Amino acid sequence: MYDLTVIGGGPAGSTCARHAAESGLDVVLLEKAHHPRDKPCGGALGPQTIRNLDVDISPVVERSFHAALIHTPSGNKVKLTNEDLRGYLVTRSKFDYLLLQKAEHAGVEVIQDTEIVGLEQTRSGVRALAVGDSYKSHLLVGADGVNGIISKELGIRSMWSSEQIAVCISADVPMEQSDVESLMITDEADGFPAIELYFNLVSWGYGWCFPKKDGFSIGIGCRMDKQENLQQSWEKLVLLVEKEKGVKLDTSNRVSYRVPLGGRLNRSVARRSMIIGDAAGLASPLTGEGVSYAIQSGILAADVAVKAVEMKSPLHITKYDDQLKRSIGKELKDSRWIAEILHKSDKHTELLFQIATEDLVMRKYMTDIVSRVATFSDMKVRIGKRMLSKHPLKSVRLGFKR
Repeated sequence: MYDLTVIGGGPAGSTCARHAAESGLDVVLLEKAHHPRDKPCGGALGPQTIRNLDVDISPVVERSFHAALIHTPSGNKVKLTNEDLRGYLVTRSKFDYLLLQKAEHAGVEVIQDTEIVGLEQTRSGVRALAVGDSYKSHLLVGADGVNGIISKELGIRSMWSSEQIAVCISADVPMEQSDVESLMITDEADGFPAIELYFNLVSWGYGWCFPKKDGFSIGIGCRMDKQENLQQSWEKLVLLVEKEKGVKLDTSNRVSYRVPLGGRLNRSVARRSMIIGDAAGLASPLTGEGVSYAIQSGILAADVAVKAVEMKSPLHITKYDDQLKRSIGKELKDSRWIAEILHKSDKHTELLFQIATEDLVMRKYMTDIVSRVATFSDMKVRIGKRMLSKHPLKSVRLGFKR
């Protein structure tokens, strides 16, 4: 019987399993695929992700970035950058595999090609049921993503609402390294590369173009209940990037997938069990970014699991729910408020980025929020005061209040 079973080998699950094993727990991680496996994602790791990681990821870093170039609905471009914006671009299959290997090296028993089909509660633990086998432990962590079954099996969530899910289309476009470098947006003064975000093609969402080592990651996503014609918006994005870059993009490997949009957290614990990362809906309602929240929640769940085993008290896992809501939950709730302002209309989007163009202080604040250098929760008082004192009429139009 294990101390802890972790279901799912993405960033959340691997981080949780590794931290728990390093603290002395007997941990098994069950992964339905075999790594390295394909994982559609832009692969941008911002400052918060880098701060939370305590492992060397340099072997899988393909590019660094130091700015975000925003394309507004009117076609204007706003560059968001500051001295604290330092991020990396990775291919998720390689990044996730690295984290899984780190967990295994820490003593986690990693079992791949094992899909969990159900859970069974026992008097002294919980049993994860696979085809032809089962795994019993004192505690369980569900990290099986937005399409996983663990939340449903635990009675936490039967289904996602359309407001809680974004639908995305993306492709990894192959290209020569020299061509990628010549087409990257850079600052003439320092040569820093930028990721590009297109807030002019879809409601409650955006498109992206991220430079990688041997090509671009290009994609578009929007909230499920706002996807009037995502395929048409995808085609517009491809044509726009082709025109801007002066190249023909091979998007034949495009895929469609779902990501959660945070903001309204459900319960995240059940009997002897916790859910983390995308399985818990921990992703930015503003940008859809979820890796930093996955890693953060994995560490938190591991710490709570270690304490629960030490105390021989499975009820201690309620602390995870409390701490999650006070930290990530509060941030996602506050971020949803600013997301609703940004995505309310093209006029609202244009106005916010117009303010960022004219006001260097607000530009820094927006840079921090978009890249998660700092959280909106930490900055909302300063942002409110700045908006009301320097941009009172625009504040009224956008819905900022004292």
